[in-house]
This record gives sequence, structure tokens and C-alpha cells, in this order.
Amino acid sequence: MAKKFAVIGLGIFGSHLAEQLSEKGAEVLAIDNDLEKLEDIKDKVTVTVKLDSTDETALKNQGLDEFDAVIVCMGDNFEASILTVAFLQQLGVKRIIVRATTSIHKKILNHLGIEEIILPSEEAAERLASSLYMEKIIDSFAISSEYTIVEAETPKYFIGKSLQFLDLPNQKGISIITIKRRESKGKFFSFRKKEYETIIGIPKPDTIIQENDILVIFGRLKDIENVLKEKEE
Repeated sequence: MAKKFAVIGLGIFGSHLAEQLSEKGAEVLAIDNDLEKLEDIKDKVTVTVKLDSTDETALKNQGLDEFDAVIVCMGDNFEASILTVAFLQQLGVKRIIVRATTSIHKKILNHLGIEEIILPSEEAAERLASSLYMEKIIDSFAISSEYTIVEAETPKYFIGKSLQFLDLPNQKGISIITIKRRESKGKFFSFRKKEYETIIGIPKPDTIIQENDILVIFGRLKDIENVLKEKEE
């Protein structure tokens, strides 16, 4: 089943994000009050809707509480962005992501309980699209137009297997650069456990992938996404 996202505000960032999500196979609802912007993107997303997102009733009628995430990209009109965020919270939207343009905006959003705040650039839109569509991707960093480095949760079918057995460079065209290993350890005379994260360095061929490992992967983004989706759907 395709993921569903709503993008509110179709400036450069919002439009690019909506297109990126659509290209990855998501259902995308693009919302803006500017008919011209909606015309420009209507053939690239699932649905476009012209409305003022500061109109609570109009926003409520879109059923946004059923979406996987709503991304508010109205950074140039921060007052409207704040009102939109407040209404989305009242509507019970499960995940709200907001574009901010200044550190002050970011602090205000934090005070409103918004933890996912993004910067306005095309690269940030591409990274966000990847992390939204592929839940296992934690973060990514493009090092060229073709290659990227991604932090991702371990796919289930990797667990208990060695890197030599997986043979990812030859079989999938990607490489695991290093592994962040998360472990829970109990304190002396305490029943409480604390989670620790260690970097294991350059992994060896006989390194065994464990359940809670975070993999740092190098390769083409499409190849990485294919590996993370394989046997997970």
C-alpha cells in the first residue's frame, strides 16, 4: 500500500518535495492557495487542492489525519505556517514536519511541540523524501549527483548474516562503510538498562549483522532503496 503525504505550500522547496515523493511511488496531496502553482504541479502528483490552510474548516475537510505525514512548507509566511501547524495539531495529524527559515522560527516551532524541522533547499527536500518514503532511512548525505551515503536501520533479512555472505558490493552494488551498534547494558545493583551506541569501525568480511545495528551505506540512492525494500514489503 502506497504511503500518503500532504505538502502544504508549493514554493521551490514544497514543489520539489512533492515531486520527489511522487517519483518514489507515494500518493501526494499538494495544497496551495495559488492556482498557478497548482497548475504547474498537477500532472506530477496524485491530487492538487486550492485552499487557504489557515481556514480550519477547509483543512479539516481534507482528511489529513489519515495521512502518513503532513509537511508544511510555507517558510516565507511564518504567521500562516504557525496557524496551519496549530490547526493540524487540533485535527490529530500523526506526523507534522515544518519548514523554517530562521533559528527564531525553529525555536518557536520547538515550543509548539514540533520536533521535525527542515531547511529550505532542494537537497534537504530530496533527503526528506527518501526518509519519509523509506522508513528505514534515518539520514542521508549526497556526495555527488549519483552517489550518496545513507544511515539506515538493518533490514530483517540481514540479521545474523555476515557481510561476506551478503556480498553486497557484487550482488547489490552498495557497500557498508561502518556500523553503529546499539546495545543495552545494565548498571551494577540496578535493574535499569542504558542504551549505548558504538562505532565498530571498518567492518570485516566476517562481521555479523545484528538486529539493532544502524548501517552506514554507500552507493546509488536507488540501489540502497531497493535493498531496504527487498523482502520487507
